[in-house]
Amino acid sequence: MIFDLPEDKQLAAIAAMGPTDLAALRWQLAWDDTARDKQQPPEGDWSQWGVMAGRGFGKTLLGAQWIAWEAWCDPEALPSAVICPTQADVRYTAFEGPAGIISIIPPELVKDYNRSDLIITLRNGATIRGFSAEKAERLRGPQHSRIWCDELAAWQYADDTWDMAMMGLRLGPKPKILWTTTPKPIELVRKLVTPQAGRVITRGSTYENRDHLPQTFFDQLVQYEGTTIGRQELDGELIDPEEAGIIKRSWLRLWPAKKPLPPFDWIVMSLDTAFTEATTDRKNGADFSACTVWGVFRHEDRNQVLLLDCWQEQLGLPDLMKRVKRELNVAYGDDQDTALIKPLFGSSKMASAGRKVDICVIEDKGSGISLRQMLDREGITAYAYNPGRADKLSRLHMVSSVFARRQVWLPESDKHPKRPRTWVEPMLAQLCAFTGAGSIKHDDFVDSCSQAIRLLMDKNMLSAMKLDKKGSEPEYVPPKPYSNPYAS
Repeated sequence: MIFDLPEDKQLAAIAAMGPTDLAALRWQLAWDDTARDKQQPPEGDWSQWGVMAGRGFGKTLLGAQWIAWEAWCDPEALPSAVICPTQADVRYTAFEGPAGIISIIPPELVKDYNRSDLIITLRNGATIRGFSAEKAERLRGPQHSRIWCDELAAWQYADDTWDMAMMGLRLGPKPKILWTTTPKPIELVRKLVTPQAGRVITRGSTYENRDHLPQTFFDQLVQYEGTTIGRQELDGELIDPEEAGIIKRSWLRLWPAKKPLPPFDWIVMSLDTAFTEATTDRKNGADFSACTVWGVFRHEDRNQVLLLDCWQEQLGLPDLMKRVKRELNVAYGDDQDTALIKPLFGSSKMASAGRKVDICVIEDKGSGISLRQMLDREGITAYAYNPGRADKLSRLHMVSSVFARRQVWLPESDKHPKRPRTWVEPMLAQLCAFTGAGSIKHDDFVDSCSQAIRLLMDKNMLSAMKLDKKGSEPEYVPPKPYSNPYAS
């Protein structure tokens, strides 16, 4: 940079500049004079810069300024990329919008702009090409030195697009990626905000850019202040998806790691199979089959249920059949003839002692029907669960009272006290984050859990009433007839 030179040489260097270099200098000085600190690239050696901020913070302007200046200053003129939610977003927001690249970069620096292919070519030979997150495969092949990902949380195929972009980020000695977004708790954003070497996160709110936004805009925002949507869209806060879930994480209790498993009255395996026998879905990625295993036991004068195992895999019907048969041979807890054994979690740990699965419940749809038929041919009877017309959210609401009464237990981690075992986390994250169709990428565990608990409720194995000392519900005593004491 020219201002790194001694002061007596700066004027001489400026006088020697041509029109293009002078335009670039004026452009950068103007941006440095108006940009807030949070809109400037972070100091230090970084490879990923994430900006999560509220509406109107100036994220688009920040991204456009960064990638255009980096491309112009690149001595090797290596290609750059801009990825937006849609093709229209690339053109009308990131490129031609009021804060887009074409709007902020001096015309003297632009050699060509191809609107059809969305490619900006600068006079130094560098190119900036636009891509849509709707077509992740278009990123297969192109190589880049730097990438700006705009509105990352709104990408339709976020994980696939990010993976393709990262695989092409391989030019130059220090490739960099900038992502800007109004935060939404999608899986990719939650992953990218976790601390990691070379990763810097900038957070900001709408109100930090008040001087450049109309007062009428802020007058309308009063109704959202303090609300969840306000915290997300204005304050730029990444809301924990489990905070708004039907099932609260705090409702689930931990079975102490050092305590043997209790004797179980029932063990239920619940399977939510892929909708079809095929393991791939062109639009939403691979289908999963999910399994949860639950043990019913008596504790605190009430029946409780403990998660004994859970897994999800992309399995075709033949492989799923083999897996289920193997799972049915796992034994847990006390078989009433031996002392309590050490907890045996996971299908890879077989046991000669302990209780095996009493009932296997499979949702009566798609490949679940085929799986039950195949099991029946081998003498294994599975219970068909038919939810009727109830959608996933309704099914979860139906069983939420069991969780709210704190009748559901998870095994505690040996290495991390007061936390569930590591293999429980994927199931727990799905269960607590689910708020309806489309709220999370995969909800197979949600279905597996809800149908298992519903079956136990229907079979009267998870009653809301406390049991008497003999293990049965106390006899119902009807209330005394009401009499009005003021009646004559």
